[in-house]
Parts: sequence; C-alpha cells; structure tokens
Amino acid sequence: MFVMPCSVEAGNITLETAIELAAQDNLESVTKYTHGEVNIYAQPDQSSEVLGTSMMNTSFDVAFEIDGWSMILTESGVAFIETANLYPEESRGNTYTEHDVYLLAHLIAGEAQPCDDMEQRYVASVVLNRVADSRFPNSLEGVIFQKRQYACISDGNFYRTPTERNWMNAKWILENGSILPQKVVWQSGGRQGRLYLRTKWHSYCY
Repeated sequence: MFVMPCSVEAGNITLETAIELAAQDNLESVTKYTHGEVNIYAQPDQSSEVLGTSMMNTSFDVAFEIDGWSMILTESGVAFIETANLYPEESRGNTYTEHDVYLLAHLIAGEAQPCDDMEQRYVASVVLNRVADSRFPNSLEGVIFQKRQYACISDGNFYRTPTERNWMNAKWILENGSILPQKVVWQSGGRQGRLYLRTKWHSYCY
C-alpha cells in the first residue's frame, strides 16, 4: 500500500512516477524531523549508497512513502530515509535525573568502558530504545536490571567506577536521545535478529 502525503492519489502512483513528479516540482510534501543520527540512502534499501547522515532535529520534506521508506526532496533530486526514523515534530529535549545519569554511566562502564565514544553511545542508545519499546520495561532501571539482559549486571562490571568519558556519554545520550533507529533494541557480541550495524565490539540488531 502506498501512502502519499500530497494531492496525487496514492493508488494511482508508483515510486518511479513519484520520482518523476518530484523532478518536475509537482509533488506536495510535509516536513518531518529526525531525532538523532540517521542514514540517508540513495535508494529505499539499506544496501544502497549512504549519501549522508542527519543530526538531531534535521528537517526533511517528505513527498512519498512506500514500504517503510520515506522519499525526501533534496537539492540534487530525491533520497530516502526509513520512515520509522522521521517524526512530525522536533525533539523538545529529554528531562533526566542524576540517578538516570548514574544508571546509564554505569551501564556504559560495564558494557563498553574501553570502547570509543560512538560505541558507548550506541550501547546507551539501545537502552533508550528499549525504554520506548512496549516489549521491555518502561524505565532505565527496569531495562538495565531486567533478568538475563546485560552481562555486566551478572558479572558485576556494572559497579565498576565510570570514567569521565562514560559520564560524558551518558549525559550526551540523555540530552540528545538515541542515535540508533528506534527499532534497534538488541546489542550483544553476536547477532540477535536482523543486523542493523556491526562494530568490532558489538552487533546491533532489531
């Protein structure tokens, strides 16, 4: 099923037609925003060329949606972002407590203390994504201490002393939000589910 946020009827248009209409400036669009770092693709396919990466509250003109992908209008034509990563409003920022910072900094220390900043933020992003996912507890504490989910809880590494960068990255994620698509809720040494990203430390899956 096609969803068309414009004057042309969805049932009468294909992706190819939408691209042609966009080239002629004949498509209406709606403005949507990303709430973190999101890849921009040349085609509606994760295996296609990555044209760039958005930042927090980057706005895009969305002119066409198909099969979980949004076609955005760009200066050079069109590009694609996964629809799940676009929101109708800007992020208003997140409120958090010192206890939230404590929990997330210790989780980062336990799971990714020696890793680089980006990896630490990936790990923390999975925690936030789980909090927002109905399949998991709806609090940081609930997610982190859920049984058999994080190795650092069972092996005691959660209680190691966080480094300055662990604290910094915990605060950054709490202030800016997840940098992974919201559907990415699995982080482990091996693959769990459909792979979104593989680093030298972890696999991130959905």
